[in-house]
Amino acid sequence: MARDGSEDPHTDTNLKPAFKAWRFNATTFVINEHKDSYDEQPLIYAKLLPGDEEMVIIDTGCGGATKDPKIDLKSLRTFIETVQVRGNNDKPLNEGGKMKYVIVLTHCHYDHILGVEQFAKDSTIVVSGHSPSFLAPEQLPSHSLCEDLHIRTPQYKPVLVPHLHEIQLRRDHSPGSSEGTPPRSGLVVLHTPGHTPDELAVWDTNERVLFVGDTLYEYAHIIFPNEGSIVDWMHSVDLLLKIVGTEEAQICCGHVTAGRPAQEVLASTKAFIADVISGKEVVKRKFEKRGEINGEYVQDSKRYSLVCPERLILEAREAQ
Repeated sequence: MARDGSEDPHTDTNLKPAFKAWRFNATTFVINEHKDSYDEQPLIYAKLLPGDEEMVIIDTGCGGATKDPKIDLKSLRTFIETVQVRGNNDKPLNEGGKMKYVIVLTHCHYDHILGVEQFAKDSTIVVSGHSPSFLAPEQLPSHSLCEDLHIRTPQYKPVLVPHLHEIQLRRDHSPGSSEGTPPRSGLVVLHTPGHTPDELAVWDTNERVLFVGDTLYEYAHIIFPNEGSIVDWMHSVDLLLKIVGTEEAQICCGHVTAGRPAQEVLASTKAFIADVISGKEVVKRKFEKRGEINGEYVQDSKRYSLVCPERLILEAREAQ
């Protein structure tokens, strides 16, 4: 089912794709990779840039790995360029690949990078420059979690960008711009370490939409790997709260949550994590994962839940 309740958001009946897409706002589409082999069901975002000559793709999903044997279109790029989407006037999002791509990876975990090689040869791939050593090629198999899953780590050459970097358009001038005036994308990259050292967010200053990757989301476990930091996460959420302010803004996450009020979601998630740190939220169970004891915390409402190494909770308590 499509998000709007219709039977199928695509009009191409010849192939069954691993993705579904719907229009989020005037310039942005949400792409959901459903029935993936890892049960991640990631949300991917396709954003049209001024002049309709370039498209930003935020994250690339699980590379079409699917548990549904009936799915026969597994390439994200092929989906974007060939599959008709009802919310796009029954046209592919980037018909025939006419628009160039800028790929933004919110972080290096496998469910966000396994489709990146489809774009690696002819696209700019933007990542956080906060912790270059974390993204070093020799570290990527471990830090992407590909090594733990015994899957091949994608090969790509990222461009590490600083905090508050505005994504650049690659053409000289956008249609309608006065000569000599550089075009602006309106998309600002924010360093938001916490979930991982390389976590980033994208602030769409034109549409007032905040894309936060796996920093947080609702109704699924917020997961911190061994390399995460709840101390850094709290600082990053405070930054994001300042960015969105009290004005109307929407938040789009790497899983489940898309198009919710940004300020409320950020503040309520922070309050939940604060309850975990203080001990108000009690651990539901403990288990070993990647050599560390992890705890699971779940709100009674189940809106927010957390899985993370116990060590990260202790570090956050000591930092208060």
